[in-house]
Amino acid sequence: MTIAGYLTELRTFPGDAVRAWRVAGWAGVRDEVRKRTIERVGGYARRFVIESDLARLAEVAPPEAVEVRPFTGPDWSLLANIAPPRLAHRFEKASAAGRTCLVAWKERHVVGYAWLSPRIDLRHEEYDLPLPPDAIYIWQLEVSPDERRQGVAAALLSSGLQLARDRGVRRSWIVVHPDNVASLRTIASVASSQVLGTVRRLKVLTWMYSRYRALSAPVQIEGTLSR
Repeated sequence: MTIAGYLTELRTFPGDAVRAWRVAGWAGVRDEVRKRTIERVGGYARRFVIESDLARLAEVAPPEAVEVRPFTGPDWSLLANIAPPRLAHRFEKASAAGRTCLVAWKERHVVGYAWLSPRIDLRHEEYDLPLPPDAIYIWQLEVSPDERRQGVAAALLSSGLQLARDRGVRRSWIVVHPDNVASLRTIASVASSQVLGTVRRLKVLTWMYSRYRALSAPVQIEGTLSR
């Protein structure tokens, strides 16, 4: 990271810490500190790569009083109640590069968002993946803590993947932590999905090594497609 980047981190930390406290208490504040310290130095991560078949896609309506629609800015700070303000510039650049953002609104408040990308770009991604030409990459999926388990994530996924399918996309990829059972179930409830492989990442300061390994036999994720 450049000196300017570190100065930005210092400038934005107070606001991000307040937001983290409001959302998750001390655990959220510790998470913000870790992102600016340990994770900047580096570390090792292993994740599942999940592929979903868009030919078998459920239409999931959002919860009552929630509306899902595409968002193109220009005021990306509207997402600040669930995304750190320091990401506003990054989101603006991602939108300009052709990534699609869907936002879930509830009474004029953002309660969730999902990003989809037609390509893997290491300026944004933390993993280097061989995304097929007929696939869409689910870059980010976030839901406000007090709105989780209400169907917001499933509605965002369903809307985004339907939009991608209408554009000729046949499948989607997403990277998920192996212990994130809730996310695995949500994905499987929206589309027929399988664990396609694993991706490992080793990072030391600005250097990163990422390796994807496909399973010899993909593992189907059990889940009932929503009606």
